Amino acid sequence: MEFDNLVTSPFGLGEKLILELLSKGESVFAVFPTAKDVPMSFLGKKNVKYGFLKFEQDPILQKTLPRRVKHVFHLFEQYRGNFSRVFKANTLATLLLLEWAKSAGIESMIYLSSGEVYGKGETLAEKSQCDPHGFYATTKYQSEMLLKFYQRFFRISMVRIFFPFGQGVEQGYIYELVNAIKYGDEFKGKYDNIAPTFVDDVVAPLLRIRELKDSDIYNICGSAVRTDGLVEEVARVIQKSHKKIETGKYGLVGNNALAKEKLGYTETALNKAINISFETSE
Repeated sequence: MEFDNLVTSPFGLGEKLILELLSKGESVFAVFPTAKDVPMSFLGKKNVKYGFLKFEQDPILQKTLPRRVKHVFHLFEQYRGNFSRVFKANTLATLLLLEWAKSAGIESMIYLSSGEVYGKGETLAEKSQCDPHGFYATTKYQSEMLLKFYQRFFRISMVRIFFPFGQGVEQGYIYELVNAIKYGDEFKGKYDNIAPTFVDDVVAPLLRIRELKDSDIYNICGSAVRTDGLVEEVARVIQKSHKKIETGKYGLVGNNALAKEKLGYTETALNKAINISFETSE
């Protein structure tokens, strides 16, 4: 059986993307770590099949993934953990997936990278120099380098998403920041100016990329906001103190003009997105 799409991370953004694909009548192969991770929203849905594997454990993909797929959305990543685990989950898993993709005869792959590959800077465009600072960012940049060697086999586009957040997103810079506020923990951040991205706004651009016939890189990010202002707004919504939160001294803000022009990317107002994402937090 040939599937229209394969999605490697069915949580947060991945779940929203899969549900949108299914609503269009397309078939989806979704990869989960275990059977118990399948969300309730997928139960009873037609045209979706599950595969179970853990990318961070150096899996043999051919045993789990289908033989034929048209389009791959590679969203899986590991933000925290020991270095070997993060490397396997991000860089090695991408290489293994690329090798499988050659045999599966795919038409296109969309890779979810990170704005953190730039390191720091303001109004960063896609051609700005990359200078990843942390280990996570380095593995994402390494994956980008690997992807370039496979562009002769199928179309590959990369999306550098900046500070994603939203319902179902359970890792990343903002997730850790919000948890620190929620539980009264210390948080020493690196950035004083960032570009948070509401994941609900990313689904439509990902589908638009699939329609395009070229390979490219896109920054997808919200508008710049002072980190202390973001902290204030989150603390207000979840009704918690933020006395232990320290913001950093670097900015990391992308230029999203290309995504707006070619992908029709639009932003939900930040205060509205924060309310949708966090107002039910306890």
